[in-house]
Amino acid sequence: MLIPSRTECMELLRQFDMPQHIRRHSLLVAEVALFLAVRLNRNSSRLDLRLIEAAALLHDIGKVSGLKTGEDHAVLGAQMLEGIVAPAVARIVMEHITLDSSQVAGPVTESLIVNYADKRVRHDQVVSVEDRYHDLIERYAKAPPQVQFLRHKLDLCSELERTIFSHLTIAPHGSEIMGITIDCIEGA
Repeated sequence: MLIPSRTECMELLRQFDMPQHIRRHSLLVAEVALFLAVRLNRNSSRLDLRLIEAAALLHDIGKVSGLKTGEDHAVLGAQMLEGIVAPAVARIVMEHITLDSSQVAGPVTESLIVNYADKRVRHDQVVSVEDRYHDLIERYAKAPPQVQFLRHKLDLCSELERTIFSHLTIAPHGSEIMGITIDCIEGA
């Protein structure tokens, strides 16, 4: 199985009846992920840009079904993609919401780039990691343990951010990344 192109990913999103707002979110996540990966590759990384783009575009393919059933949308999305896309794409979809302390120091992988880019996009706008997690806490944390869990994830993601940007000459809140908008993306 091959890594699907952008056009093929967009067709998969249509086939799985992904709402327009999730498609727009996924497009922007892909742009942020590619923006970072291209710059990391200029600095000796060897990230697969096609893999990053496909996984970022498809990362929330299980979101609608997961909200209906209560299942983990990352696991569900990976299952939905089995046999359709390269296993590496499905693996990143499965990993896009998980992050633990053993990963955040690097090396920076395609999976970590997609995970981080998703945490930089609230709906269809690039925001800080802090803003994104505060939104997640407001929308999804129904009890103190959930708030604590998401705050821990914010700490991990902040550490991952430091790792990624230690290899770059731009800042996490610089205009280069904050200026990426959905309006700049063809087909949005």
